[in-house]
Amino acid sequence: MKLMKKLIMLLIVFVVIPILVIDFVVAKKLESITEEQVGNALLQLVSGSHLTLDRESTDFEEKTKNIMISQEIQQLASLPSSSEYERLAIFNALDKYLNNYSTNAIRYSLFISDKDKSYSFVPNPDLLTNGIFYSTDFNELSWFKDASEAKGKGIIRVIDKFGYNPNHTQTVAYLRQLNSIYNGEMVIGYLAVSGIETQLQMDFTPFSKYTDAEVVLLDHSQSVLASNTKHYSVGTNVSVPPYKLEGVYKVKEANHELMCILHTSEYTNTQLLMRVPVESIIIDHISVQHLVNWIMIVYFLILILASMYFIQSILKPISRLARITNSYHPGQSLSISIQSDSQNEIVLLNNLFIRMTNRLNQTIYDKYELELKNKEVELSTLHAQINPHLLYNTLESVYWHTLMEGAAESAQMIKDLSLIMRIGLSKGKLLIPIMEEIHHAEAYLRLQLFRYEYSFQVYWDIEEETKRYLVPKVVLQPIIENAILHGIKNMSHDGELRVSVKMVGERIVISIEDNGYKQVDIEKLNAILHDGEPNKGYGIINVQKRIQLHFGINYGIQYSLREDQGVRARIEIPMVLDGSG
Repeated sequence: MKLMKKLIMLLIVFVVIPILVIDFVVAKKLESITEEQVGNALLQLVSGSHLTLDRESTDFEEKTKNIMISQEIQQLASLPSSSEYERLAIFNALDKYLNNYSTNAIRYSLFISDKDKSYSFVPNPDLLTNGIFYSTDFNELSWFKDASEAKGKGIIRVIDKFGYNPNHTQTVAYLRQLNSIYNGEMVIGYLAVSGIETQLQMDFTPFSKYTDAEVVLLDHSQSVLASNTKHYSVGTNVSVPPYKLEGVYKVKEANHELMCILHTSEYTNTQLLMRVPVESIIIDHISVQHLVNWIMIVYFLILILASMYFIQSILKPISRLARITNSYHPGQSLSISIQSDSQNEIVLLNNLFIRMTNRLNQTIYDKYELELKNKEVELSTLHAQINPHLLYNTLESVYWHTLMEGAAESAQMIKDLSLIMRIGLSKGKLLIPIMEEIHHAEAYLRLQLFRYEYSFQVYWDIEEETKRYLVPKVVLQPIIENAILHGIKNMSHDGELRVSVKMVGERIVISIEDNGYKQVDIEKLNAILHDGEPNKGYGIINVQKRIQLHFGINYGIQYSLREDQGVRARIEIPMVLDGSG
């Protein structure tokens, strides 16, 4: 059996299968302990505790109902009063009756309408923490709208504490609209039982054994009504998934996984949420995991001892191969012969390495010969450039000789021709600054103007900022040549040629326009640019291909008709500086 097969079998039998089995057993154990036992037990605890909290609401409902139907409230609150003395007596009687229900923690307050300001002598809620308050406008109370819409049914809301409260400390209140039992449509006032979070927190005792658990009671808007931890004060918002009404689910916060147990009460429209770190409720799993860790340690010790044999069987051949590799220098032949064919992978690797070094040496020799040939080609290319440079230098001499003889116009033509040749060479560069390309086009146009006896006008509009960007050399001359030959050469002195170079966004736009009178087939011109008309337009096709080879197919030439008459050639290239692309 080959060594590779042995290693594969070893890994499968002693590594893969045991780890998979252990992982499967541990995962099932954890799932069983956590989800089935702990999750169900905590859900029952939360449900039972929520029922206890609902009984608190029932108790407040009974007390507020007794207050509403009491003779003192029904009669005293609705008695007409003609003097301030009588109004004071009514206030004192109601205040005394309501104070019988208040305790140090839970305060009962009654708000009665006083639109005529007959009870202006009564302190407002900013001064007292409980008692009887006469209000000229109930809309000033933040909780009035909810209590009024409840139509006499008690609701639990988070409100600001009564009395001096500059920091807007919040409290939980049981709110109820008090109606007349003699006239159902008459509202006596609004009863507010504040500070009930203290009573609600007393019912969190069953959760005390879970030291890491956070238990919060939420209202309909997910604001905290009561909590067993200081992390959540009254009125704090706690996010609960909108699709969760009751059950057990998990969330991840700050790299900690939490088990959340949620129960919803339809009676009070509240939710009781318990959040427990998973780590604190899987003590049994941790003990099992420790046992598994010890088993894994023993297992790996056995695996190491078993692997020693295989390491020894391959270590020596690999060391020999390492020495051979270290002694090898590219280009030098190894003095080691290929061993006879064998099924041993190490021997096979040794033979393959020797063959590889032979091929590498051959590649080095081939590369050396190729570099010599490239040098020869480069020398031939440099030699071929001698003749254009010789012609350019000769034209310079003829220019100065002609200029000295007084033939200034002929001298200028020779100068322009020399300039065209010099820019055409451009020291072997394929991209040149737009400024040099403009000089090349100007020299060409001066020759054409002389040739056609200045029968047309040339206008230039070059933005100064564009002159430093690069353009493939000799792109303007073929376009200008077409504009002269096919547009304006036979227009006497009416011909116009306009060349502009501008920056448009992130592009350089070169526009060459003529006012030629002939009807031009623009679609045919554009088709030539896209190889739609073979054997035509070699000049503009050459320019198009060179632009796209340098900058991509999103750039190039586009022909269109001018507004008055003539043709416009639009060249778009990217804004490339020397050395940036």
